[in-house]
Amino acid sequence: METVTWKNSDLSGVRFDFENSDQTFGTLTLLNELSSNANFITDNDRLQFKRVGSWDNKVQIKRNNELIGEIKNRLLGQTYLKLKKGTTFKLSSNLIGRNLKWLDANGHPIVEYKVATLTSMRKGFIKIDDSLTKEEKEILLSAGLVAGRFNMYRLTFGIMMIGFLFYMMDKLLL
Repeated sequence: METVTWKNSDLSGVRFDFENSDQTFGTLTLLNELSSNANFITDNDRLQFKRVGSWDNKVQIKRNNELIGEIKNRLLGQTYLKLKKGTTFKLSSNLIGRNLKWLDANGHPIVEYKVATLTSMRKGFIKIDDSLTKEEKEILLSAGLVAGRFNMYRLTFGIMMIGFLFYMMDKLLL
């Protein structure tokens, strides 16, 4: 297993640097705090993440304007990444979206994120299975942070909607 360090490199929380052996090899930049639009740039590559539609809960992943995969979020919280070549990965996380894991078709974790805690603010670690190709590693490394952030947004929005419904029911019943 390979270990990669990610750190939030700015105070706004929209730029993440990925390091391997103290050498930065890629940067993920979120283009908007409330969307899943982002760019992942390495020395040799550039991936673009773009949310599609309002109700679809889908993020397209493109390389050189060519679609290479999609992240799909189902209504009840399941998140999947499907690559154009047919490989599918499932995102697993705890309730609040911390300690993410990409699982392969057999349910085995192949990429595991250890998200920052109070003792290690704004950084974390990612363990990557050696069976992945370089392309899959780059896609899964960056897609995990994009999908995790989107899931956190979706959870927050859901909690706000439930709170609003309780508030409205209280007003209607009085």
